Amino acid sequence: MYKFLDTLKKYEDVIAFRFLDEENTFEISYKQYLEDICSCAFRLESAVGNLKGKHIGIIGVNSYEYAVIMAATLFSRAVLVPINYHETDDNIKYVIDNSRLEVLIANNPKKYACDSNIKCFDFDIALNHGDGQQKDLLDFSQEEADNLLMIIYTSGTTSLSKGVCLSVHNIFHEEKILLPEKFVREYNAVPGFKAYINFPFYHIAGIIAWIACAEHGYTLIQSVKPQNILSDLIGEEISGAGVIPATLKLWLNSIRKGHIERLGGVKCIITAGAPVSAEDVKEIQSHGIAFGQYYGMTETGGNVTYNFDMEKHIASVGCAYDDVDIKIVDGEICIKSSGNMMGYYENEEETMNCLKDGMIYTGDLGYLDDDGYLYITGRKKNLIILSGGENVSPEELEKQLYKNPLIIECKVFEKNDRIYAGINSREEDQEKIRTYITELNKKMPIYKRIYKIEFQDNEFEKTASGKIKR
Repeated sequence: MYKFLDTLKKYEDVIAFRFLDEENTFEISYKQYLEDICSCAFRLESAVGNLKGKHIGIIGVNSYEYAVIMAATLFSRAVLVPINYHETDDNIKYVIDNSRLEVLIANNPKKYACDSNIKCFDFDIALNHGDGQQKDLLDFSQEEADNLLMIIYTSGTTSLSKGVCLSVHNIFHEEKILLPEKFVREYNAVPGFKAYINFPFYHIAGIIAWIACAEHGYTLIQSVKPQNILSDLIGEEISGAGVIPATLKLWLNSIRKGHIERLGGVKCIITAGAPVSAEDVKEIQSHGIAFGQYYGMTETGGNVTYNFDMEKHIASVGCAYDDVDIKIVDGEICIKSSGNMMGYYENEEETMNCLKDGMIYTGDLGYLDDDGYLYITGRKKNLIILSGGENVSPEELEKQLYKNPLIIECKVFEKNDRIYAGINSREEDQEKIRTYITELNKKMPIYKRIYKIEFQDNEFEKTASGKIKR
């Protein structure tokens, strides 16, 4: 079992976090981080009693306080429930009720009216108020491997959130590999490696990145104000970056406008959560920036594949980690991994649909090539079946639409037994886009042709991982 707390002691003189906030930018050492975790755990236990087994929710933007509370909760043996603050009020209330929260910690508690049975605290509880008292915390033992560690609610593109139950083993069974060994050597990823990460902590990718950075003594760099992401890195020097797909698009636009300095001199970029086009990858690499991407899901406890071979497998999400087995069953990608979830919280029916014979049925469609690299072709649930029996993959059509640089975002869907396309673009570009789609339709079978376009000038609603909700 991986010893997280012992690792914090090992790197006590290394900077653990650097939070960018203009003149208020600050840094925290691993030594200070561990002390704050232990003092936060003491205050929480003083306020609510023994934390072991208690379901504790946390909701708010990424911050140092969030990182402290997260660790204090986990290593006090509570069950952590990170909540996506971008969700609707109704869905947040559903998560709070469904997960049977006993404690809720929020950066704005008044916004989330707590049930009388739920104790609410502000993020202020994270930091030492001069009491100097700490709780003795221990790393997890092998005997605790099967204990429930956290419940992470998925933000599905088509249905209500489901609570993914992850065990101590799922998360802490071994070290996380943020970068493959060959890649680490090439970029000298040693203690002090500056990693800019903006995966949210309520998402499995953010949690895995947080653990992986600590495991190797990296300095995890984040923006205090996400809206300042294009200015925060000017003048900064970062070694690598793990960013959500939406950030990648912003960075690409900055590069195209001649503002590569907004990327902080980054040497390698990794992403996950949504596919990146081969054209975008090539453009990133043309500026001397290495690129890699991961594939995984909450139900698999995070990443199960990685791809840094952009020369031979640029369109792939990668090959499997050593402890991962991938099979294609009737076109669907199925995963067996040590990170596979325990099941969905109090949802036996959905658990049986997803977890069969130790394998997660991902709902993703795809194939493996002769080299063992995985390619994703679409979502099983997204597949459009027309009245004539024809199957249409919306992702296939969206890929063609995204070849037009005037299209900012798009979503293909079915309406009245026809194929529609929702397109986010500038109003002045709409006529050119119509012409592009007219020409595209001529190359398509009749049943795949886009019948109608619905334009909009604002972004589509997205899930926690940056995918457009359908």
